[in-house]
Amino acid sequence: MTDRELFIVEVDAFEGEAASISVADAHGAPLRAVYCIARRDEASGVLMFVDYGYASIGEAREAWPQAR
Repeated sequence: MTDRELFIVEVDAFEGEAASISVADAHGAPLRAVYCIARRDEASGVLMFVDYGYASIGEAREAWPQAR
């Protein structure tokens, strides 16, 4: 991985007309949100996930202490 800045992103459930996102624990129980680690793609400027599915901000920070 490069030295580009990392971000902690909260991803919550979403249900729209054209798409949806569901978040659940390993047993399928719904969660309010999960926390992912993202890095900005230099070409597009879009945040791209590099690690997924932490149950809390603290868990994400523990795994990726350099992320904001």
